[in-house]
Amino acid sequence: MKSHCILLGLSAIVLLSLTFSCSKAGTLPEEDSQEADTIILCASITGQQTKTMLGAPNDGVYDVLWKTGDRVSVNGVFSDNAVTVEQSGTPNVDFTVSASLSEPYKVLYPGTTSENVIHLPSIQNYVPGSFDASAAVSYGNARKSGSKYDVRLSNFCGLISFAIKGSVTLDRIELKSLGGEKLRGSFTLATDENGFTGTFSGGTAGTLVYDCDVPLSSTDTYFYIAVPAQTYAAGIEALVYQADGAFMRLKFWGDGYTLSSNKLVQFPSVTYAAGRTENLLSINDLTAEDGGEPTAAPPGITVALYNVYQEESRETSGKTYMYLTHANVREALGTAIANTLADIIGFNELDDNFQNWGAYSLKTLAEAKGFTGYTWELDNPDDIKDEGWLSPSYKTYNNFANGFAYKTSLFEISDQNYVWLSHTANNKYYNSRGDAYHNSGNPETTCVYAKFTHKVSGKQFYLFVTHMPTTKHIASEIDSENEDEIAARRLRVVNNLKYFTAAKAGSLPYVVVGDFNYGPYIDTKKTQVQPLYTAMTSGGFTNAYDEVYDAGNLSGFYINYPGTQTGSNWGADYMKNLIYPQFRIDHIFLHDGFSQMINAQSYKTIRTTYDVDEDTWCPSDHFPVVSYITFD
Repeated sequence: MKSHCILLGLSAIVLLSLTFSCSKAGTLPEEDSQEADTIILCASITGQQTKTMLGAPNDGVYDVLWKTGDRVSVNGVFSDNAVTVEQSGTPNVDFTVSASLSEPYKVLYPGTTSENVIHLPSIQNYVPGSFDASAAVSYGNARKSGSKYDVRLSNFCGLISFAIKGSVTLDRIELKSLGGEKLRGSFTLATDENGFTGTFSGGTAGTLVYDCDVPLSSTDTYFYIAVPAQTYAAGIEALVYQADGAFMRLKFWGDGYTLSSNKLVQFPSVTYAAGRTENLLSINDLTAEDGGEPTAAPPGITVALYNVYQEESRETSGKTYMYLTHANVREALGTAIANTLADIIGFNELDDNFQNWGAYSLKTLAEAKGFTGYTWELDNPDDIKDEGWLSPSYKTYNNFANGFAYKTSLFEISDQNYVWLSHTANNKYYNSRGDAYHNSGNPETTCVYAKFTHKVSGKQFYLFVTHMPTTKHIASEIDSENEDEIAARRLRVVNNLKYFTAAKAGSLPYVVVGDFNYGPYIDTKKTQVQPLYTAMTSGGFTNAYDEVYDAGNLSGFYINYPGTQTGSNWGADYMKNLIYPQFRIDHIFLHDGFSQMINAQSYKTIRTTYDVDEDTWCPSDHFPVVSYITFD
């Protein structure tokens, strides 16, 4: 459904028939006389011509009528009188101007002391069924016609009209031109020897505020906003705020539009939904998945992954440094999470301590460092640690869960759950603990998932959080060191991950994060490619690190030190593994949807450390990995 243009009566045709007369001696002034000190402007609005407030539409044309308090000016001189209460809403009003004037006679509404500068307010106010008269700016040149002077007034603005229904109270609407065109401030009208030329310059950059305290209902509430008649190369966006600060985003003319001064452009009705974006050039009953872009730049979010493995204690060289009862460890762990500044963060290797009800819950540690306003989904699945389902040789390695946290104000979440990925069969995943244990053989290889709606842009996407098995995991499960069989089973898990995520996400873009326990290469010199990694990248996935590197935007530090395992497992040198590409094992993989693109714009790891007895450690044997991604 396209925007619909309706003629305004204030157009570039004869609107006002102005009679100039001189009260002095009762005679008409000469054409170029400087002697007249009183001019009477008989301002009549003929037929369906319009002025300063909307009347009822008549044959496709809206009447705009004189309003109480209206005054005009001629060559910078205000009219002596203003429209009275009795004259409000009528088509004909006489104005008197007492001054000595000469041609060209430049007429402005509202009146101003300048001959060619008009002003649009930075704040327009809601008027039921009409628009703010202070923005009803018009201009024209008076021409002598017998004993009268005729003027062709032109609107400086066109009108945007749209309707909203819902159940909230709106506080204000903020409009911004995406192409940099000015919407408010003082504009200078160009002139020549004949008067106004129809072009203008000036204005003030910034937001135009439409002030309203309007409760919505199940029926349409109409809004009329005046904006200068000009070309909007990238359109206009409007943030429609409700009283608590949440907003819906409307975008007009995303592909550009030239607004004429005689047009009221009407757009279809929308239902208010905080966080939703509607492109009102062709709204077509958009679903949230199809929401238009909110700004000239694509909307983006910061996504992170953190494998937070941490034993109760760890001894190295006779010293015990890595244990959660140590205050330095807990403080550093909370700091590392907070330092991601992530909107969404996935977690791996969550044991009992880290989950929401644990002795050292990640939520508590992170909130102590200011990482607040998040919903924490860490107890899913928690039955994976039920040792009754695990073989004695297997439970040593496989008693961890996966989870995530997200900024509550930015996202709505739906379709949340988890599955186990099989390494015994192709295209298999299991939804129950029993089926997973008896059929997948590796209950730790879970995939936690959720469908997110980004409130600001309306974009929807899936997040998948997983942890891929190591050779040791598989060997312990099958009680065999057969390298070919282990490799085949690890590859099967990767393929089942690809199978499940594609089936679940459908046409939406999706992000897969996790400790994959493999990097892009097997060797230090990058001569042997890791087949498990290429199984992902050849299956439609892009790694955030690779995309940022290929674009030439990766920091040289991460090129020289690509690893994500800290080395704290094996000694005090926390940089030990960072120079080895095969130790870049924590990944953020992106997959495009059928109708949207998803791209990584930046990549980094968070290197939070702490000191004990002159040794430097990390709070986990993995660094958090962070990427800013955008939706196109």
